[in-house]
Amino acid sequence: MPGLFLVDHEYQADYKVFFVEHSYQEKNAAIIKGLKLVDHEYQASVKVFIVDHEYQADIKILRENFPKR
Repeated sequence: MPGLFLVDHEYQADYKVFFVEHSYQEKNAAIIKGLKLVDHEYQASVKVFIVDHEYQADIKILRENFPKR
């Protein structure tokens, strides 16, 4: 199964992610929905970095829709 890995630095990420409060705010969430959070970078098909501001994000997603282990 494809995996998702959280990187420590923005430059390592394929996408930048921001958590939104409402489902209508989601944008490009389908890119990572359905993935499983993995422990190691080599297991990941997608690497993401969590950003502090909405304008910085490539993907906006609800916390409940964010991949889990």
